[in-house]
Amino acid sequence: MITNIKLKGISSYKNEVLIDNLKKVNFFFGNNGSGKSTIAKFLYNLSLEEGIKSSDFNNCSQIGYLEDNFEILVFDEKFIDKNFIKKDVQDGIFSLNQGNDTIDKLIEDENILLKQNIDYLKDILAPKKEKIIQNDKNSFEKLKKECFDERKKALQFFLKIRDSFPYKQNQNNFDKIQDVLSKTLNNDSIVFEDLVSAYKRYFDDEIIKINSNISPKLYSKIRRQEIKLNKLLQEVIIGNNDVDIAQIINDLGIRNWVSTGISFLKQDVDLQTCPFCQKETIDVDLIRKFENYFDENYKNKILELETLKTDYVTTVSLFLQEIKNVLDEYNEKNIVSNLYDTIRIFLELNIEQIDQKIKESNIRKEIQSLFTFKDNISEINKSINKHNKDFDNLDSNKKQFEVDLWEYFAIENKQKIEEYYIEKYNYSTDYFFEIQIEDYIKSLILESKNKIEEWKTETITTQEAVSNINKILNNSGFDGFLIDEKEKINNISQYYLKRIDEQTSENVFKTLSEGEKNFISFLYFYQLCLGTDNVDRSSKKKIIVIDDPVSSLDSQVLFIVTTLVHQLIAKKGNSPEHMLLKNSNIQQVFIMSHNIYFFKEVSLYYRPICHDRTFFHIKKSKNITDVICTGNKNEILNDYTLLWDSLKNFKEKNDSELNISLCNTMRRILESYVNFTKLGKDTWDSLSTIPITDSRYYICSALMSEINDGSHKISPLDEMFYQRVVNEVPQNLFNAFEMIFREIAEPHYEAMMN
Repeated sequence: MITNIKLKGISSYKNEVLIDNLKKVNFFFGNNGSGKSTIAKFLYNLSLEEGIKSSDFNNCSQIGYLEDNFEILVFDEKFIDKNFIKKDVQDGIFSLNQGNDTIDKLIEDENILLKQNIDYLKDILAPKKEKIIQNDKNSFEKLKKECFDERKKALQFFLKIRDSFPYKQNQNNFDKIQDVLSKTLNNDSIVFEDLVSAYKRYFDDEIIKINSNISPKLYSKIRRQEIKLNKLLQEVIIGNNDVDIAQIINDLGIRNWVSTGISFLKQDVDLQTCPFCQKETIDVDLIRKFENYFDENYKNKILELETLKTDYVTTVSLFLQEIKNVLDEYNEKNIVSNLYDTIRIFLELNIEQIDQKIKESNIRKEIQSLFTFKDNISEINKSINKHNKDFDNLDSNKKQFEVDLWEYFAIENKQKIEEYYIEKYNYSTDYFFEIQIEDYIKSLILESKNKIEEWKTETITTQEAVSNINKILNNSGFDGFLIDEKEKINNISQYYLKRIDEQTSENVFKTLSEGEKNFISFLYFYQLCLGTDNVDRSSKKKIIVIDDPVSSLDSQVLFIVTTLVHQLIAKKGNSPEHMLLKNSNIQQVFIMSHNIYFFKEVSLYYRPICHDRTFFHIKKSKNITDVICTGNKNEILNDYTLLWDSLKNFKEKNDSELNISLCNTMRRILESYVNFTKLGKDTWDSLSTIPITDSRYYICSALMSEINDGSHKISPLDEMFYQRVVNEVPQNLFNAFEMIFREIAEPHYEAMMN
């Protein structure tokens, strides 16, 4: 049952209007155009399939209607148009609650089984499937997030490309990784530290071309010099041992000391001072012995050694300079500076060895070879070549870095992705199993529905509803036409409206008067409320909406319609069952009308109608609708009372924009009163008791002119009248109106205004 309706943003419901406290029977009264039909249209819209529902009601809502449990039937102009104007035949209406006990029991048992299977699909199988889908979705979302977290963590080390690195969403990032894994990886063992080094080289460092390198020619030259030097250093170089002073020079190891001293002596002086002891002990004979000892062979060897040393020092110095030139441009991981320092020390040690050999020429010496540093030199040159190659291919290297970075992400996430797909396979297997069960249950449901439909065709008939309609038509004096069977479609009767004295099968609905059309349409609707035109919906409880059913009906037919409505809202029994509807197939009824007589007749408290009822008064002011609930009390008495209520509302609002409506209300009250009390036939007769010489007469006469012009002559083109009326102070109108009534019926005025 619908317990609450909320309307907003549709027609005159510009502000949100809440209609709550709804009961089994709900009465709505309001003038034409006040907003009753909007409520009916909203309820009708609820009954439509999702694809054809109107978006006009998107801001409206309700509480209580369940499509699986209830069927909404709405009687309004659309019902007449849909079932009679646009159709030449009417669907047969199946009467409910008939049949034999045996088949009814079969249907009842099968309905229990049907409901169990439907409930199993909805309450057990559907949640299982949804859980499998949700678990798979959660696992996938978790995987994508983990992949993206790996990316974010890595990109912290590559700040210059972080913001411009593509695929910044979880899904896009995962799709790219999937794409990389689908192809053959260039390198399946990328080390993150290598990526950091490459990033530093391509993005952080200001890479420039290195013009220097370590020359292979100088290296080869040094190697050749080393061979010559080592050959001479390994040779024992001594003086002439045949001289008598040779033994003492050799024994004392003073060869270099003596050779140095001789350089200070003069060759042609007979006797001269010794450069060591500073006494005149050196004669020509001793000088000759020294010269014989240091013969040409010795001198040549020493000279050769000194020459080789000089050349070696020069070449190695040039080699060191080359390394230093490279150092000025390039020194990655200090490999160049380390080599420079090592070779410089290496050279100093080798020079020291050569110098010792020159001093002690008879002792074998050896220098270290530059070959020891060959690998270091090659590494530097290779590194320089790679650096220059990187410089020449910087753009392509940056692109390759991005490729390598994606491959790194792919490798890092490969295992967890594979684990997810194993998990997804298990989810798919479980889901497929549930689908198989679902298909089986659906086959059981279809089987049950087919059985129920077949059994129902044996227990229900469309003829009873037709007979009831024809019976009411005949008893109501409509004896010129009736409902008759035309044909059967799928073994279900179709009916049409025909004239009794004609044999033609042509539908005569369009030739009827408006009152006849409304009456026959309502009779069809009434039978539809008691039965159904679709056996598949026969188990659903009905929510009935009746919107102004008595338009163009005479008083006799209006009474019949009222009686039929009473049958729909009849109470089940005495207390406490008087709170229930007699017809168990009807869940709730909404009755809407602007006709005061019909509304009073259909809602009178002493009628045998359901006591679970509530009343609503629909009002519209300035094109804005308001719905007032008066509970179980019917405050809609008659038209005359409503006019006085409207008058009091106008007085409270004191709005000159409502003056046109105010004039019309005053005119109708005066016309009703003077006519009922036999004072006269129109509003001017209310002035008959006021002498023309009385000053009040002119005030009351002005009001009479105003309310007649304001209610009868105003139109959008009557600008003069319109401006005069709407600019009048409302209180002036009320004062004159009160003056008239106090003259002709002061107690009546007091009673109605109070």
